[in-house]
Amino acid sequence: MANSGYKKLFSNTLIFALGSFSSKILMILLVNVYTTYLTQAEMGVNDVIQQIANWLLPIVTFTISESVIRFGLDKVYDKKQVFTIANTACFGGLALLAAVLPIVTVSGVADKYLQGYSALIFVYMITASLKLVYSNFLRALEKIKLYAINSILTTALTLIGTILFICVFKMGNAGYLYSIIVSDFLSILFMLVTARLWKYFDYKRFDRELAKTMFAYCIPLIPAQIMWLITNSSDSFMTTYYIGPEKNGILSASYKIANLVSTVYLMFGQAWNMSAIMEDDSDDRDEFYSNVFHINQCLLYILAAGCLMICRPLTAIWMGDAFQESARYSPILIYSTIFSCFTTFMGSIYLASNKTKRSLVTSLISGAVNIGLNVILIPRIGLYGPPISTVVSYLAVFIVRAYDSRRLVPFDLRLKKLVGNNILLIIMTVICAAQYFSKPLGILAAITLPLMFILVAALNIRPVWRAMMSILPSRIKNILERIGTIRLIILCFVLAGYAVLCWFVRITLPLTMLIIFSAAAAYGTVRKKEGAKMLGAAGIFVTLWISSGIANAFTAILVLAAFSYLHRAEGWVFAVGCISFISVIGTIFGSAAGVFTALIILLTAAVTNLETVFKLINKLTSLIGRSKK
Repeated sequence: MANSGYKKLFSNTLIFALGSFSSKILMILLVNVYTTYLTQAEMGVNDVIQQIANWLLPIVTFTISESVIRFGLDKVYDKKQVFTIANTACFGGLALLAAVLPIVTVSGVADKYLQGYSALIFVYMITASLKLVYSNFLRALEKIKLYAINSILTTALTLIGTILFICVFKMGNAGYLYSIIVSDFLSILFMLVTARLWKYFDYKRFDRELAKTMFAYCIPLIPAQIMWLITNSSDSFMTTYYIGPEKNGILSASYKIANLVSTVYLMFGQAWNMSAIMEDDSDDRDEFYSNVFHINQCLLYILAAGCLMICRPLTAIWMGDAFQESARYSPILIYSTIFSCFTTFMGSIYLASNKTKRSLVTSLISGAVNIGLNVILIPRIGLYGPPISTVVSYLAVFIVRAYDSRRLVPFDLRLKKLVGNNILLIIMTVICAAQYFSKPLGILAAITLPLMFILVAALNIRPVWRAMMSILPSRIKNILERIGTIRLIILCFVLAGYAVLCWFVRITLPLTMLIIFSAAAAYGTVRKKEGAKMLGAAGIFVTLWISSGIANAFTAILVLAAFSYLHRAEGWVFAVGCISFISVIGTIFGSAAGVFTALIILLTAAVTNLETVFKLINKLTSLIGRSKK
C-alpha cells in the first residue's frame, strides 16, 4: 500500500496544483485590480459581503459536500444515492434561505453589512452551493483531471467577468459579485455536461438510511465550520464595527500575502483529504500519516519564511498606493497560516475516522479565543489586534488537536523540528513587523531576514525536494538533476536579491539586465541549453514584474514559451501560429504589445534560422545583380 498511497497522493497533488495554478495567477492579477479600481471603503464592504457568503454556505448546504467526499469515495455506498441526497440537501437549504433572507432584509437588522446586496448574495449562494457540491462529487468520482480543468475554466471566466464588470462597466462591489456568479454558473453547466452528472440523479430510490448516515456525519461540521469562519472572519466584522470599513479594507489587503501560504497548501490539502479517507484502513496508516505530516510541515516552514523575507517589497509591488500600510500586519498573519494549515491537516483525521463531533469541539475553542481577544485588543491596539488574536486562536486549536487527533492516529509530530523552526519563524515575524518603526530596524530586517530564510530552507529542504522530484515529469526532473540542488538554491537566492536590487534601482538596472537575460534566453533556446533558458526566463519575469507590472511579465513569458515552437516550425503552420499568437497578445495587452511580440518573433526566427536567411539574401542579391545587367 505504502508506495501506491504515496504515488496517489503525489499525483493528485500535482493535478490539483495544475488546476489551482491558474487561480493563483488570477489572485495575483486581481489584487492589483481590486486595490486600484475599488476604494478602501469598497474593499472593506467587499470583504464583509464575502465573509457573509462564507458563513451562509455551510448552513445552506448543511456541509453536505463533506459527506459527498467521504461516502462518495467509499465503494460500499451507491454514488447515485450520494449525489441525489446531496442535491436534496442543497436545494432544501436554498429554499430555507429564500424564506429567511427577505425577513432579514425588510427588518433592517443587517443593513450595515448587507449594504443592499441581499438579492445578489442569494443568487451567489445558489451558484456557489451547487458548484461546491458538484466539484466535490467529481473528486468522489476520482475525475481529478476534469476537476482541474473546471478550476482553470472558472479562473478564466472570473478574470473575464472582473475585467468587464469592474474595469469596463465600473460596477464596484456589484461587479465583483456578478463576475463570481457568472463564472460559477458556467462552471456548473460545464460539470453537468462533461461528467454527465444528470445520470446520477435517482429520486425514485431515495435511500433514507444513507441520508441519515450522511447527515449524522455532516451536521456536526456546520458549527465546526462556522467556528472556523468566526476565527477567520470575525476579524473583518469586528474591525468594521470598532474602527470602520476603511481600516477593514487595509486588514483585507494584509491577508493577501499570508494567503499565498494557505493557497499553496490547499493544493496538497485537497489531495491529502482524499488520501486520508482512502488509506484510513490500511496496515501502515500511522507511518503514512507521519511521513506526510513531516513533508507538510517542512513545506509550510519554507513557504512562511519566504513570504516573511519578501513581505515588504512584494507589498510595494503588488498593492495599490492606498494599501501600503497593510505590510505592517501581514507578517503576523503569515505566521498564523502555519497553525491554520496544521489544524486543517489534523481535521482530515476526524473526517476520515467519522469523528466529526471532535472537529466541532476543537473548533469552538478557536472561535471563543478569537472573539474574546478581538474584543479586548482591537479597541486598544487597532489593526494589530486581529492578527494577534488569529495567531493565538490557531495555536490553541493546534495544541488541542495535536493531542486529540493522535489518540486516533498516533503519527509522529517531530516535536524538536516543530519547536526549532517555530522559534526561527517567530524571530523573523518580529523583525519583519518591527522594521516599519525606524530606519535602523529596516536595515536590520534587510540583512537578517534573507539569512534566516536560508537557515530555515537548509533545515527543511531535503524532504520537500525528495517529494517534489518523485512527482515531476522525467524531462523536468532530468534538467533539475543536471543543474543540481545547490545551484538551484543559489539561483533562487540570486533572483530574490536581484528583485530587491531592482526595486531600489528601478530605471537603469532593469533596462540593462533585460538585455542580458533576453540574450541568455535566446542562447538557451537556440543551443538547447535548458539551464540558460530557464535562468533568462526567470530573470526577465522578475525584472519586468518589478519595473513594468505583472501583466508585462506574463506577456514576456508567453513569448518565451513560444520560442521553442517558433524556431523549429516551418511553412504555413509557422505563419498561422505567429499571426494567431500576435493577435491574442495584441487583443489582451494592446497594440504596442502586439507589435513588440511581432518584432521579437521575427528577430528570433531570423537568428535561429540563419542559414535560411543567408540563402534568401544570396537569392535577393543575385536577382538584383541580374536586373542591373
